[in-house]
Order: sequence, then C-alpha cells, then structure tokens
Amino acid sequence: MMLQSRRGVALVLVLWIVIILGGISAGVVRSARTSTGIAANARAGVIARAAAESGIEALVAAIEDTLASFDDPAERRDWLNAFSMRTSADSFTLGDGRFLVTVVDVSARLDVNAATESALRTFFSQFTDPAEAAAIATAIRGRIDSGGATREVTPRPLTVTPIRSLEELRVAHLVPDAILEHAVQYLTVDGDGVINSRTASDTVLVAATGELRDEPSRLLLISRGWVSGHPLTSEIQAVYALTGNRLVFSHWRERSL
Repeated sequence: MMLQSRRGVALVLVLWIVIILGGISAGVVRSARTSTGIAANARAGVIARAAAESGIEALVAAIEDTLASFDDPAERRDWLNAFSMRTSADSFTLGDGRFLVTVVDVSARLDVNAATESALRTFFSQFTDPAEAAAIATAIRGRIDSGGATREVTPRPLTVTPIRSLEELRVAHLVPDAILEHAVQYLTVDGDGVINSRTASDTVLVAATGELRDEPSRLLLISRGWVSGHPLTSEIQAVYALTGNRLVFSHWRERSL
C-alpha cells in the first residue's frame, strides 16, 4: 500500500516537472522569437537608412551631372523648373534595400522663417479673416524672434530661433489645424527668402516680399529607403542650395516611418 502511495506521489511530481519544463521551453521559444524579431528590425532599420542616404547621394550626382551638360542657360533653367516637384516613377534597388526619391523646389513656397510679419499676415488672410491672420503672423514671428520662449518683463537681447519643421506650427499651436491643413502646401522652413516666380503659385506670390528669381535657389531632396517585405521605412530630407551647377549642402533631417 505504501509502495503504491509513493508511486502516486512520484507520478504527480513527474507530471509537475513536465509542466514546468514545458513552460520553460515555451518561454525560451518566445524569447528566441522576440530576439530574432528585434534583430530583424534592427537589420531592416540599418539597411533602410543606408538605402535612403544612398538615394540622396545618387540624386545629387545625377542633378549635378545633368546641370553640367547644358550649354544654354535657358535650357538649364527650364529643366530645373520642370524637374522640381517630381518623384521617381520607380524605386531603385541597392542590395537588400530599395529607395525612392523626390525633388521639391523650396523656392516655390513661402519660407516661414524668412517671411516678415506683414508677409505672413497677407498669406494667412487667404485662408481666414484678417484678425485671425494677424494673430497667426504675430504668433509665428514672436516665437522665432523670441527664441520660442515666453517674453520676459526684463528686456533682453533678441534671440532668433528658426522653426525647424512645419509640424512645429501645429504642435506649438501657432496655426489652427483647419487653417494649416490648407496652407501647409504653400509653406516651407527650408528656404532662404528667395521666391521662384516661374513655379510659385499665386497664393505664394501675393505674399512674396523677398527676391524673385526665375529658377530655384534651393532644392529639397527626399529619399525613402526600406527592405522589401519589411514595414519599416527610413526617410531623409536634405536641403541644398544651387550654386552654378553645384548643389551645396545646407541641412537635413531624418525620421522613421
């Protein structure tokens, strides 16, 4: 009788051990899968960024080579004006990565940082009433000219801090969402105050107060890189000034999508 009791206890212990080992095995499998997933995401992120950066470099080289091929300044100007605001029809393969590039004529938009309060007021009055347009213009210039900080009672030297992205206009509550939704396509934070009269819309030209040219002075190059079959996408936005047939780097920003 005692022997049967001991066998019963042993059987219960064995069953518990099997259950515990099964739980440990399942945990190990889940951990391995998690580690594999993390490694795969990290690899995809590195490849995506490298592809995006390669897209920028390839686009710069292609633009400079094309500009150097023109003997007629008018043909060069026409090509620049037609080339801007274009996205490549197909993506390009680079090893395991792919990239897609877009060119934006920054000079076709009103630069938020370079525009005067009067210019901003004129611009936003096309989307709202004069009083709200004036309030928006004052808020934007106030943020830029005060360094984004609250004004102090004690006078202090003027600190100019440019707005780095159009999203900041929304996040900082400088422009109501309903207005920004319609206005954002005409704005930039990457310009130099020059307006391209050949490509700028009437909405921009009516508020233009800076220098007018008949070709871009700056280009925004956008490149998105990814790994086929993976959802992660890396985007690089690089701004270049046009100096003769050369693109001179100004600044860039990047993000994961």
